[in-house]
Amino acid sequence: MKVYFLSSTPCALTLNGAYFGITDGFERFAEVALQDNIYAQFSPQNALPIGCFLNEQLRFAPPNGFDVYLLPDGLALYAREFPPNDFTLKTIAQKRENDTLVTLFQQGKVQLSIESEKGFFLCPLDACFAHAELDFFKALVAVKTQERLALYTRLGECVFCEKVLSYALDGDKLRTVMPLFDGLGRIAECEYLLAENGCERTSFTLKQAYTSTGENDGEKIAEELLPYAFFESVLLGVEYVDFLADELREKAHALREFLGAFISVVPTRKPNVCGLVFPKGKGLFEVRNFSVTVEKGKITNVEG
Repeated sequence: MKVYFLSSTPCALTLNGAYFGITDGFERFAEVALQDNIYAQFSPQNALPIGCFLNEQLRFAPPNGFDVYLLPDGLALYAREFPPNDFTLKTIAQKRENDTLVTLFQQGKVQLSIESEKGFFLCPLDACFAHAELDFFKALVAVKTQERLALYTRLGECVFCEKVLSYALDGDKLRTVMPLFDGLGRIAECEYLLAENGCERTSFTLKQAYTSTGENDGEKIAEELLPYAFFESVLLGVEYVDFLADELREKAHALREFLGAFISVVPTRKPNVCGLVFPKGKGLFEVRNFSVTVEKGKITNVEG
């Protein structure tokens, strides 16, 4: 079986003690026989390692600190959270706006405290925010690095946490450019409406990060992007009918039910195929492939 290895921070991966390579957000895989019960260990630079046995139990109960994705051709093991190796209290950043004081600090884990007349709230953050800055985006608290942006309500609820290439605040609108990490040079330009209790994505545009020079590349790239943009639009619930050919539009109302309650979209190396991610339990997800047929820039069929 193919087992893909990923981690939230760069790690040295060993299998039964033998060095296998470096893991990060880009998947690596190995052919593994689950009956061999191989022990996989992820060792980051500034935290304690975590590990698990590669066996059939992964399909039903992910170990602590891991997410498991069941794939059509195997499974993906994502090392998400590592125990800290340093519990010294360090203040990273602090900012005040009127009666609200926010403090980003690290004591073992990176944490954000929000203190105002509404109460005191403590929020755990990913280790990547250990060198972040604080800001206020309208009524929301922003925690930002060069590559990540997180937004919290003043009641401590995380309403946005994504990798970003760039972002801009325009009144109550947030515009972002985000990488898709699919190996195909794709980016997403999104717009969000900010409010006191969260943010709502109002637009999603898929583009290529590179510039092509071929004569027909513009049309070719548009068709490559269309399936992913279609599934994202179905997930968002906006204007996905525009992607459909006339003969499929009358069935548009049934498409969401046919596709199911997926929570995210994963590009694949086949332009007409996307993986839809479905939750199955705590830390456990299933990725199902759906394909589309495109003719003259419109989708004429959806299969799963």
